[in-house]
Amino acid sequence: MFEGRYFKQVVLAFLKIGYNLHFSLVDSSLYGVPQKRERVIIIGTRSNAPFFFPPHSSTSVGSLKAYSNVGDAINDLENKGEEIPNHIALSHSDKVIRRYQLIPEGGKLPKPEDMPQDIRRKNFGTTYVRLHRQKLSPTIVPGNNALPVHPVLNRSLTPREAARLQTFPDNFIFMGDRRSQCIQIGNAVPPLLSAKIAEAVINYLDGNPLCGIAPERSFYVQDSEVIKSDFKNSKSKSSRASMKFADLFCGVGGFSQGLKQAGLECTLAVDFNEFALKAYQENLSHPTKLLDLSTSENQEEVARIIRESNTDLIVGGPPCQGFSIFGNRRFVNTKSHDLTKDKRNDLVFAYAYIVVQSKVKWFIMENVPGILSAHNGEYVKSITEYFSANGYRTEFRIINAADYGAPQLRKRFILIGTSTDLTIPFPKPKFFESPASWQKPYRTVGQVITDLSDSSTYTKYPNHIPPKHSETVKERFSYIPEGKKMDASILPEHLKLGTKTGKPVSNFSHVFMRLHRDKPSCTIVPGHNALPVHPFLNRTLTIREAARIQTFPDNFVFVGPIINQCLQVGNAFPPIVAQTFAERLRTVVNMGLKASSSSSIANYSMLDHPFN
Repeated sequence: MFEGRYFKQVVLAFLKIGYNLHFSLVDSSLYGVPQKRERVIIIGTRSNAPFFFPPHSSTSVGSLKAYSNVGDAINDLENKGEEIPNHIALSHSDKVIRRYQLIPEGGKLPKPEDMPQDIRRKNFGTTYVRLHRQKLSPTIVPGNNALPVHPVLNRSLTPREAARLQTFPDNFIFMGDRRSQCIQIGNAVPPLLSAKIAEAVINYLDGNPLCGIAPERSFYVQDSEVIKSDFKNSKSKSSRASMKFADLFCGVGGFSQGLKQAGLECTLAVDFNEFALKAYQENLSHPTKLLDLSTSENQEEVARIIRESNTDLIVGGPPCQGFSIFGNRRFVNTKSHDLTKDKRNDLVFAYAYIVVQSKVKWFIMENVPGILSAHNGEYVKSITEYFSANGYRTEFRIINAADYGAPQLRKRFILIGTSTDLTIPFPKPKFFESPASWQKPYRTVGQVITDLSDSSTYTKYPNHIPPKHSETVKERFSYIPEGKKMDASILPEHLKLGTKTGKPVSNFSHVFMRLHRDKPSCTIVPGHNALPVHPFLNRTLTIREAARIQTFPDNFVFVGPIINQCLQVGNAFPPIVAQTFAERLRTVVNMGLKASSSSSIANYSMLDHPFN
């Protein structure tokens, strides 16, 4: 997980508080569990004595029975009904039953072209895997529709049958509806495995360690500094691909921060904004260049650097004002305006030219959703055709940052291209506006900025200086309900005119939009006066609060005048979204997931495909 960095943090955290650790990757099936279920088990102790994991055995422990295969575990349940707790079969539709009838014991659903047209479905997921009585079950995973098909009956397993495969005794009751029961079972460690590890721990504590299996590795407190160094150098020993990237039009470095968090290495970052690049240099120790990429000379120079550094990936968001909603508004009365001749838009083609000339295998370009409608759709068409003519397959989507953990409804155009035959890695959403019971809801503004509302935090965090509003503006803010825009009609007369402009206060401005603690933020847009109003304080957000909503870490600083800091935050790509895309890309590269194998379970579980 996260290239082993999460495991590293866990190990070092326990070493820091005085525990020696012993870990091993344990296969449950080697301990009497009729299921191929691997888990990392970490044993922590303050003793310096060596710990051995229990020897492999297929024996029962008390009421916890060992089973040799699926049939041994569940055959006797076939004709038993509701007298066994949690043993109510799911009522499937006729279409699902007809699919099940096509699955051989131990097999999967046939290819779509080999099925009747009215029941065709992509062959993915454990929902359409039939168990074999004489074999082990695959890992039982949580979720109502994740239980595999019974070996001989045309239905999915009942929760009780799944519990047997997990070695729970029949008197162990699971509560709630079927979905809740399945989640409880799928998330559990097999009790029989736990019992055998517990026996080894008890004997260890009694000073009578069993002669078992040596841990895969042990970590000792006194060696913590050596271990830190070992972890740091372990990347070079890993069989996983090490990917390098370049960030064009990098801005303050939202993309780079996310890719760094995913374990990728930056070879070059380029931008023409002096303040943005200075902020980038303050936070990220990557090679940078202050360059105007609209010139052919600079494009050639950057392409050469990227090519010679064996970079795998180019990311970036070329300036987009020429075809943004606000940019188009300027030309609403100028019918002769040609978007393809806007020099700011030419930077998109500059980006494409550098990708092609640098010969990278992958690129990810982000932009505003309005790019799709630019020049009646011809703009994106011309970009993708250019890439295609130069050997790149491409896919594009409009994604919402909230789907990937940003507490912000921020839609972006994402174009991914590759010169390889691997699948294009659009990640599955992780968070949902209307989540099912097993899904996570969108993250909210309150979750990320409530702790910053106390005045004691203003000096604790960088870029967290509250705006100095006039008393009139503060009073005007007080009339905005949480989660609503300003309704100028309800303002007292003395608040209806702007203090600087003398003109009536508008209702549509982001300045007069108050965020809601229990909802995601609206899009954080660049500009000093564009940050929305705090959910419950009568002021607009601080730079730090906006950065939290953009998912920047608290040690990431923004530089220059306040207007530049606002632009840096608002223009940035949310790091958490960049991290998610980078992690999926690394997985695709390391697993060698081909575009032609989109029906595999790994592909289905991680990637977002149009048929899902």
